[in-house]
Amino acid sequence: MAGGSVNGPGYLLSLRIKRIFKSMDWIFFFKQTLNSFSLVLFLILIALGLTIIFGIMRVINMAHGELMMVGAYTVYAATAAGYSFFVGFILAPFVAGAIGIIMERSVIRFLYKRNDLSTLLATWGFSMILQQVTKLVFGPQPRPILSPFPGSVHFLGGTYPTYRIFSMFLCLAIIIGVLLLFFKTNYGTRARATIQNTEMADVLGINTKRMFLFAFGFGSALAGVSGALLAPLIGVIPTMGLDFIARAFFIVVVGGMGNVLGVLGSGLLLGETESIITTIFNGTTAQIVVLVVVIILMLIKPRGLFSK
Repeated sequence: MAGGSVNGPGYLLSLRIKRIFKSMDWIFFFKQTLNSFSLVLFLILIALGLTIIFGIMRVINMAHGELMMVGAYTVYAATAAGYSFFVGFILAPFVAGAIGIIMERSVIRFLYKRNDLSTLLATWGFSMILQQVTKLVFGPQPRPILSPFPGSVHFLGGTYPTYRIFSMFLCLAIIIGVLLLFFKTNYGTRARATIQNTEMADVLGINTKRMFLFAFGFGSALAGVSGALLAPLIGVIPTMGLDFIARAFFIVVVGGMGNVLGVLGSGLLLGETESIITTIFNGTTAQIVVLVVVIILMLIKPRGLFSK
């Protein structure tokens, strides 16, 4: 029995973790911590757009990843035309937001009263259209984007990419801005009233149709700006949205559909879990663990960890 406990999976896991910590380069550990924080911020920013659209409109936007891709390709198009990264970065949320508004005005607004999968299928159709159009215009091959800050910051005897630090601060600033918009402005009050009860908000004089339009445009713009920020880090490819959209959906579901603050908590939980497991094992194992964690949490709290 004693031999079984020594050779058990728990003992082997603890032994592996001890070996990792003994041989760990603490500068590398600090870099990994910053990388995980960067991942968490990007996932939260992407998930915020999703949860705003679902919370206000009850629409699961399957094209959200492609709108993120649109933001990345806007940066690529701007830099390929000879403009700076920042021109593309400023244009990205407007381009993605405009496409989102076109989607809402042309198709999705006619499907609100249908209590079926119509909006999900419609946005999935838009995602396919955006992918194929991008492949026709730019080609299917990956496109690199040069960092606007190619240098590195020196600290503790090591270095860390300047652009990654810049993107983390900018990502954090945008997230804070969204929270202030939702909790400190009149628009935020109307948006939260619409999230809680659309019919009652309509009776109280809130223009819910205009709120729907703004929500879809704003959520799409957040997807675009996140893609623009990610572009110098991972490059651009027509299918790049697929790498992030599943994890963003997990964050939205675990946090509570439509719960803006819940996205912060679930993003931190799932993002850090993925980063820690990746450091100890590998990325594939981390994704499996995150999926198992999501399933367990959904069984315990079907409406989300932070739902009321």
